Amino acid sequence: MNILLISQCNKRALTETRRILDQFAERRGDRTWQTPITQAGLDTLRQLLKKTARKNTAVACHWIRGQDHSELLWIVGDASQFNSQGAVPTNMTRRNILRQGDENDWHTGQDIHLLSALAALLHDLGKASQAFQMRLLGQLQERNQYRHEWVSLRLFEAFVGDDDDANWLTRLANPSEADDATWLGRLQRDGLDQPVQPPFAHLARAPLAQAIAWLVVTHHRLPVAPEKDAEPGSKTYLGKKVDWVTAHALKDVLHLMDAGWNERTDDGDDTQLALYWH
Repeated sequence: MNILLISQCNKRALTETRRILDQFAERRGDRTWQTPITQAGLDTLRQLLKKTARKNTAVACHWIRGQDHSELLWIVGDASQFNSQGAVPTNMTRRNILRQGDENDWHTGQDIHLLSALAALLHDLGKASQAFQMRLLGQLQERNQYRHEWVSLRLFEAFVGDDDDANWLTRLANPSEADDATWLGRLQRDGLDQPVQPPFAHLARAPLAQAIAWLVVTHHRLPVAPEKDAEPGSKTYLGKKVDWVTAHALKDVLHLMDAGWNERTDDGDDTQLALYWH
């Protein structure tokens, strides 16, 4: 192989590296050497340079692979004298000229990671309902009255209760038997309990909980504004165009969202609906 050696050594290190490099290659300048060499010879040269290296030693070896192409093989000593391709800078500064940090728009990347992790742990709690388990066994064929992610949302809402973010996170990090025995009693069961409060309105004092609740309830589908005041017996479907949505109505749209935004709800009997909340 044909190699090019560049020395950026200073003081006594320059004298020592010149002595070694002169034995293996011909000078092409005061700090440059070039020669054809075998791999064994190159390994020997590198070992000698390493053995005599000082704090002022800096030698880069380039493999000349073609007329217009070379490849950095190694650097012995102070690598800061060269860039990643082995070139020698004409000027150096410690100032942040590139300011690459200014181009980073993921300043909240860790927060996103933590929120996603919490939502991932909570999003399928609703599958513990009797209705979902019966469906897995083929014992329930009807259309979902309440989807499992909506039940998961209500369970999370019940756990948070009236706490702010600091308090419910503390309870989550330090569980107690007394708390475990009581929070499920706060569960709001759509279709059974009257009245029920929209979950995001209930969580208004805990914006972090609202964000997690949004991730939980939207992991399969986004909420859709339902048709209001449908005529009895008329066929409605989730996603049907509605006329009541206005700019004013969208001001606090999360506080309006109820179970009907997640799935079309029918007035089933209490025994049937109870399966979704047991």
